[in-house]
Amino acid sequence: MIDVCAIMAVYNEADIVREAVSKLIEQGVDVYLIDNASTDGTAQRVEDLIGRGVIDIETARFFEDEREVYDWTALLKLKEQLARRLHHDWFLHVDADEVRYAPWPGLSLREGIGRVDAAGYNLINFKLFNFRLTEGTVIGSDFESSMPMYSGAERFNQRQVKAWKASPGVDISSLGGHHIRVPGARVFPTRFILKHYPVRSLEHGRRKIIAERKARFSQVERQRGWHVQYDHLVDVDPKDVFWEPAKLTSFDRERESLALLAESSSVLSQTFTELFAAPPLDESRFGPHWVERLCGEGIDSAHAEVLLKVAEGIAGMLTQQELPPIASSAEDSLQLRRIIGSLARMRYLAGDPTLNDRLPLLRFS
Repeated sequence: MIDVCAIMAVYNEADIVREAVSKLIEQGVDVYLIDNASTDGTAQRVEDLIGRGVIDIETARFFEDEREVYDWTALLKLKEQLARRLHHDWFLHVDADEVRYAPWPGLSLREGIGRVDAAGYNLINFKLFNFRLTEGTVIGSDFESSMPMYSGAERFNQRQVKAWKASPGVDISSLGGHHIRVPGARVFPTRFILKHYPVRSLEHGRRKIIAERKARFSQVERQRGWHVQYDHLVDVDPKDVFWEPAKLTSFDRERESLALLAESSSVLSQTFTELFAAPPLDESRFGPHWVERLCGEGIDSAHAEVLLKVAEGIAGMLTQQELPPIASSAEDSLQLRRIIGSLARMRYLAGDPTLNDRLPLLRFS
């Protein structure tokens, strides 16, 4: 059986860190904890687990202009260094406010990763479920069972490639931790489950967003366009953290697992059908392939080029916004759907499900 290690960075997560760490250990995953100089005793909550699933705990502090800051890039680079130093077969990039599962009911996270490893893949993508507070939420001893309702992931959070097979060339930081890079990347086609609990009470939301995040963000990272999600908040009101139950979905792990397996099966079956006509594509060959394919079906080369450019433009807009019905002839709309669908599947298999998730919104008139 393979060895798996979750590298977890924490800052003031005393209320949930033990539960989060214990849930990983229960699933056969070791944990290495990076304490970003917490002030609430977070590390002390799991010190007794060192040697019993927790490998070690280290403290990391980062400064900018003599001010201690939340430096996300530095934390990610530290995770890269640890992954090169530790002797595990697979690694997970995790936070304390998360719970992870394999998509197969009855299999532990470690067993699920072992199945991926045996199939010859070296990266795992996750589907993000954001669990939300309602006004009636009461957090008990188990935060996971206390918050059973979730919303979908934000568009900028669709890509969650956060588990990788050990590699000296691992790159966690370039894409902000959203998509791990390794040489010879092969993303497993079925996404795993990532349950996220970003805010656990009104008081926690105020403390986390205003004092622990906005006040500590690295200005260098802000200048890159990072950490903008809280810019509109001067304070945190109940309306900012409490959701209407009608806008949320009750989580059923078996149902979501089956949906993930069905999703990847659909993508793979359609991709395999295409492979009978052409070899596997990368994005650099996508355009020429489709022009050649359309020309081979009797479409004029100039018109094929136009269809490709229109399809790529629609795909780009579809990932960013809602689109009205697109005016097109019946024949052209058929070809545009084929091209956009093929692009969506290619990106899905590379770890970005955004376009594939939004395909049902595509309409022609």
